Amino acid sequence: MKLGVYIHVPYCRTRCPYCDFVSEAVSGAVPELFVEALCTEIKGFDGHPEAGSVFFGGGTPSLMTLDGLARVFEALRSRFVIDSESEITLEANPDDVSRELVQGWRILGVNRLSLGVQSFDDPALRYLGRRHDAEGARRACRIVAELMPRWSMDLIYGARPAEVWPETLREALCFEPGHISVYGLTYEEGTPFDARRGEALEDDDALAYYQAAEHALSGYDHYEISNYAKPGQECRHNLVYWHNETYAGFGTGAYSYINGVRSRNLSGTHKYLAAPGAKEESIVLSPREIRLETVIQHLRLRWGLRRDYYERRFGRGVYADFGNALRDLEARGLIGVSKDGIYPTAQGFYLNNEIGLALVDS
Repeated sequence: MKLGVYIHVPYCRTRCPYCDFVSEAVSGAVPELFVEALCTEIKGFDGHPEAGSVFFGGGTPSLMTLDGLARVFEALRSRFVIDSESEITLEANPDDVSRELVQGWRILGVNRLSLGVQSFDDPALRYLGRRHDAEGARRACRIVAELMPRWSMDLIYGARPAEVWPETLREALCFEPGHISVYGLTYEEGTPFDARRGEALEDDDALAYYQAAEHALSGYDHYEISNYAKPGQECRHNLVYWHNETYAGFGTGAYSYINGVRSRNLSGTHKYLAAPGAKEESIVLSPREIRLETVIQHLRLRWGLRRDYYERRFGRGVYADFGNALRDLEARGLIGVSKDGIYPTAQGFYLNNEIGLALVDS
C-alpha cells in the first residue's frame, strides 16, 4: 500500500488570528536552516518507500524559494518512489502566486495547488487577518485556473460580515476549481480569536451557511463533510487520513501514522532544527482504537465504509465490533445502511461529531 507524505512548513508572513496550527512569522523566505533540517529528516526515513501522495502544508509552503523547494523534492525522490500517478499538492496564499512561481512549481513536480482564498469580500478578509484582498484573490485564481489542471480553493464562512457568504460562493464558481473546501470559522483556544468567541455564529446560522454552500455547490460531489469535488478531483492525500491509512509527516510538529503508532515531531521550531525527526510523542494504538478510528474517519465520507473493506483489513465484521452503536445511529437517522456498507446521512454530515461520540462510547 502506498503511503501519504506530509511536509509541514511552519512559516507565514503573518499569523492569521484564528489559526492554531504550528507556525511562526518570518519576514522573508523560509529559512535555509529549515530546508536543511527538512531534507535531513526526509533522507533519514526508513519506512515504506512508495508514496501515493505528497502534501506541502503549513504555515505557508508558497514562501519557499524555488531552489529550496527543489532541494526538498530531491530529498523526497532520493527516499520515496514518486511516479507520474502520485498526487503532489502545495498550499499557496493568493498574494504569493505569480505566473513564474506556478510554472516553477509545475516544473519541480507539483501537480495540484490548494489556494487559501477564504473570501472574496474585503471586510471579511480584514476580519480574518488575511494578507491578500479580494482582487488579489481573483488575480491568483485566474493564474492558477489557467496554469494548473488540478487545483482546490479553500473558503471560510462565519467571518464578519457573514451575510456576504453567498456572493463569495458565487464568485468561487466563476473560476471553476476542480475542488472546493468549505470550513466554518472557529475561535480556538490560545489564538487571538479566543477572546472573540462571542462573535461566533449561532448554531442555526452556521448550519444555514453550511447548507447554502451545499446548495451553491450542487454541481460538485459533496464527498466529505467540508469538501466538494468534480469527478476524479477528490484530494487523494486527504483520503489517506479519512481511510485511516499510513502516512509519514516531516517538518515541525508533523504527525505520522505508521504500523499502528501515531507520532508527532517536535513542535518548537528551534527544537526541530536541532533534532529533525525527533518525536515529541509516540502513541501505540490498540487494535480496537485502530478499528474505532477507521470507522469514525470513514463516516466523514459520503460513501462511508464498505463492509468488505473492513473485513479484509481487520478479519472481522464491523457489526461484530460496533453493532450496538451503529444500530442506534441508524435509528437516530445519522447513518444509512446498505448490504455493502454504512454511510452518513445528510443529518449525519450536519451532526458528525455525534457519530464519533456514539462510537467512542460503545
